[in-house]
Amino acid sequence: MKIYPNRFLILLYSVISVNFLMACTAFIQCDMDIEGQSTEIRLMATVPCLLDKYNVPGAAVAVVRNGEIEYSGSWGKRQADKDTLINDQTLFPAASLTKPVFAYGVLLLVRDGRLDLDRPLSDYLEEPYIKGDNRINKITARMVLSHTSGFPNWRPGYWTDSPQPLTIMFEPGTNFKYSGEGYNYLQRVVEKITGQPLDIYMKDVVLDPLGMKDSYFVWDETMESVIVTPHDNWGQSADKRQWRPQKPMGAGTLFTTIEDYARFLWAMLLTAGQAKPTTTSTQILSPNDLEKMLEPQIEIDNPFAWSLGWGLEKHEGDWYFWQWGDNPGIKHFAVGSRLRQLAVVVFTNGQNGKKVYRPIIQAILGLKLIALDNI
Repeated sequence: MKIYPNRFLILLYSVISVNFLMACTAFIQCDMDIEGQSTEIRLMATVPCLLDKYNVPGAAVAVVRNGEIEYSGSWGKRQADKDTLINDQTLFPAASLTKPVFAYGVLLLVRDGRLDLDRPLSDYLEEPYIKGDNRINKITARMVLSHTSGFPNWRPGYWTDSPQPLTIMFEPGTNFKYSGEGYNYLQRVVEKITGQPLDIYMKDVVLDPLGMKDSYFVWDETMESVIVTPHDNWGQSADKRQWRPQKPMGAGTLFTTIEDYARFLWAMLLTAGQAKPTTTSTQILSPNDLEKMLEPQIEIDNPFAWSLGWGLEKHEGDWYFWQWGDNPGIKHFAVGSRLRQLAVVVFTNGQNGKKVYRPIIQAILGLKLIALDNI
């Protein structure tokens, strides 16, 4: 093998430089534990440090407390190599943070008696969703929302031009398996019941009533000027990873802003007397409905369980509800406690975003959320 000295030296220099930078980064301290300071001051002092430390171009954070959006802020760029700053109107692909929003819309149908949580979904359709397996006739909306349908997350080849047939992995209702496919099945039923495409139904019954005016379930070319770009581990733009769905998916096609998602978290914390003047009791889930939504449906490993649309983690008798959003180059997390009347959501546009949102969320909650280390 012929060795080219110049190329070898360049490669060696690159390896040394990367290792040196990684070593230096490990010693950067980004501490949110600033005594006596407001949430805003703590975030303003810490978030830029975290973004720089972990090569994440931008982030947005919102905190909801006691019936109000206490704080909403943003940092960094939509795209690292362009002068495009993130602000409160910047759109993020919500990824799996779509699922709780979709679940909220499903439970409005349940509340109105149009969908039964425990009736087989196959009863609502003229043709079976999959053929050759009678277990499809056992799957209910409750099972889908609690990820006990028996479906895989995605069928083999789902994200290719040649997906394989969908199969049921285990007896529905007997085990936990996180599944986007289950949400697709339930979406088919919702569209059948309502006679509307999912994006139209969700706009009418969830997005508009909650004031989520800058949220959408399908891609539109006008989004190009306001949406973040995914970025890789080194903070380099990875626009080829940007997903531009033309059809809505309850499992993951919500595009939203940090303030809009904070409005949804406000709705999740709703207690008696907190409804906004622009909403009515028929447009939002009641506190009683929300308590039922967040009841554990299946316990996983202590202290985890899953409810109707949210993961759960137990701390001193209180169930914290949570969900991640995870696309290539896009990492988010949302968590809340109805008992504490507190919720926080962090959006990031970098592959290392988990390293950014973990310390932020733990500092605001004032506890170690184990779910943050298990995704």
